[in-house]
Amino acid sequence: MGDTLTAAQIKGYNTILNLTDEELIGALCLEPAEYKKKTSRIYISNESDRFAAGLCDPRTSFEYKLNEIFQIVEPQNVEYKRFAVKLKVKNHPTKALSKGDINNIKAYLDTRESGEYLNIFMKPDLDISKFLNNVNRVGSIKSDKEINDDVCQINSERIPRILIFVSKPEFFRCFLKLLSFYSNSLEESSSYCSRHVLTGKVIQRQESDYMSIKETEPHRNCAYFFRPFKLDHNKCINDELLKSFSNVYENIELRNPTSTHHQFYSIYDMDCANDRINIKTNGNLNEKDILPEYSSIQ
Repeated sequence: MGDTLTAAQIKGYNTILNLTDEELIGALCLEPAEYKKKTSRIYISNESDRFAAGLCDPRTSFEYKLNEIFQIVEPQNVEYKRFAVKLKVKNHPTKALSKGDINNIKAYLDTRESGEYLNIFMKPDLDISKFLNNVNRVGSIKSDKEINDDVCQINSERIPRILIFVSKPEFFRCFLKLLSFYSNSLEESSSYCSRHVLTGKVIQRQESDYMSIKETEPHRNCAYFFRPFKLDHNKCINDELLKSFSNVYENIELRNPTSTHHQFYSIYDMDCANDRINIKTNGNLNEKDILPEYSSIQ
């Protein structure tokens, strides 16, 4: 949380974090979080934003980046649904909170135009109900930061079934609770959901002759490029696309690198927790099959 917040905004932030489930549902709701400009966007999940700097540095060529910084994960140009919401104070909030608490929450949520928001990119055959059922069934969902190295390395070379980006991870519980409460009405409204395409996912190369990012694992640095379904340009990862994000490079403090992977939650298999790999066996042999005679110990 930044140092530029007023005392009222800081109180509002802390009030949201300390709301009970009943107070949360009584005070806050969800509204669509749409970007005014329909363009390609980059979502960078990294352990060090020096990777983001190298990826978006306008001074280096695309060939250099492709050979030394990143590799493209297949497949590319895959359709997704983008579900986007942000927190909003209800028009008639619960009386369990004081007027001062409500005003402080409003003051905090109005600190910036985009507010506190949640983006969920999911494959077209999925919806919010299926996502929530998965979370409820497995019991929890871990951020990319919390995934162990073995699972993370395998996932780095795949594209997710669901990718979640939350502006502030500490509000993720609030979003999940409100999504569960409003799931039926949200499913019926097209204003929350739009068709998108994953132009591509890139991951940091394991080895490079010219670039080394200390205190980070390459498989923990990746970026996703999404575009609206009907956008007629930026349909592949190339020099033009990367240079359109040169502002990312300009805003990074290379002497004080930060991470973003705590803001991302990715699900690669709907049949197990997102911190595990679902190993599916081929053929008909399983633990219940009767073993052939030659396997018996005489």
